[in-house]
Amino acid sequence: MARIFSISGLRGIAFKDLNYSSAGFYAQVYAIFLNAKKMVVGYDTRKSFSQIGGGIIDGFNMMGCNVIDLGIVPTPTVVFMVRKLKADGGAVATASHNPPEWNGIKFISSRGEFINVQEFRRFSVFLDFFEFNKDKIIEYRRYFGECTEYENPYDEHIKAIVNHFKLKNLGLKVGVDGVCGAGSVAFPTLLEMAGCKVYKIHCSFKPRFPRPPEPIPENITKLCAFVRKKKLDLGFALDPDGDRLSIVDENGNAIGEEKTLALATDFILSRKKGTVVTNLSTTMLMEDITKKYRCPLYRTKVGEVNVISKMNEVNAVIGGEGNGGVIYPEINRTRDALTGAGIILKFLQTSGKSLSEIVNSYPEYFMVKDKVDISLKVFEEKKKLIIKNIKGSVDYTDGIRITTKKYWLHIRPSNTEPIVRIIAEAKDRKKVTGLIASVKEILTNKIV
Repeated sequence: MARIFSISGLRGIAFKDLNYSSAGFYAQVYAIFLNAKKMVVGYDTRKSFSQIGGGIIDGFNMMGCNVIDLGIVPTPTVVFMVRKLKADGGAVATASHNPPEWNGIKFISSRGEFINVQEFRRFSVFLDFFEFNKDKIIEYRRYFGECTEYENPYDEHIKAIVNHFKLKNLGLKVGVDGVCGAGSVAFPTLLEMAGCKVYKIHCSFKPRFPRPPEPIPENITKLCAFVRKKKLDLGFALDPDGDRLSIVDENGNAIGEEKTLALATDFILSRKKGTVVTNLSTTMLMEDITKKYRCPLYRTKVGEVNVISKMNEVNAVIGGEGNGGVIYPEINRTRDALTGAGIILKFLQTSGKSLSEIVNSYPEYFMVKDKVDISLKVFEEKKKLIIKNIKGSVDYTDGIRITTKKYWLHIRPSNTEPIVRIIAEAKDRKKVTGLIASVKEILTNKIV
């Protein structure tokens, strides 16, 4: 496959679609695009991090940028530090939840956010121009910039969370599955500073992940068993770059990454009412929670950039995505597993309830997430057939979303992989599985 460049960043198979040279090219063009002089760089633990990260750093340096190298840190820490250090922008070498053979680059603006849709389009024009005029890059080189390694790179980020939520002496016993990714050191450090007793699995930096990288229930069974065995108060599971958070309750039950944002929203709205933003694929539990506090809820296309843009527009107090991505702008304007954990810990401390008690107070919905390996062309050809066979109100904002009072169904091409995602939710489990099966039959040519 070729590199995938979308609003979610650049991704490809490392050493094949994405290597030192191509990473350097993107970095040089991004430096030109920003007219940058000071950039922040970080990366996750993938085997290719030194090549891709090195390409980014050298690319920035070649354009006269001084680079602050944070090393292996969570993606949200890089975003946080761009704003903290008043840099012109930054980049993260990561492929997030993709398998370990992948890598990618996420581009950060000086605002401490990933580049928005308008910036992405303009940056794409720059890339197209220099792709066909690579010799002109030389005209923009001023001198070779310096690269400085930053000591204790996640300390400022952690202190901001601990101080904001006044997390101290919590006394909770917490399990952590860091998937041997970028959050494997920073996340336990946050918990220890909050006064938790930390029990770690998969919390050392390794180039290959000990479980599938997405922190969905079927992938974190070891953490569930660990929480039960050690009789812990809860468990947290991360994805490789530390922007997604999944939670296990005190009984060792994975409550599902969809509920991470719901819990965080419940707590934040209990302290400060305001607007909430999430995407079209996130649980309808968000409607229940925002209605409880009589707060408005907006839904956007999938992709944190789309969520952030809407949050900025409506001055949202919290937002995020149902994949475990919590965005709390008072700390960080990106999905942030560390900030999400800080919110959950404070919720437990102030409620006096166990995690299961809080979760069991919510309405129960059943959600199924699936995918099919088909091209965008096939998806476009099949859209009308899906709408014909499945009744409901249709939203074309992002693929197609079909909604009724009893269920919703979202079918959309992925921003980061050559697949089409299918997500359905309802109170009736059989209805959900039936919807997913029907869509897959249509998309795989079994219904014409």
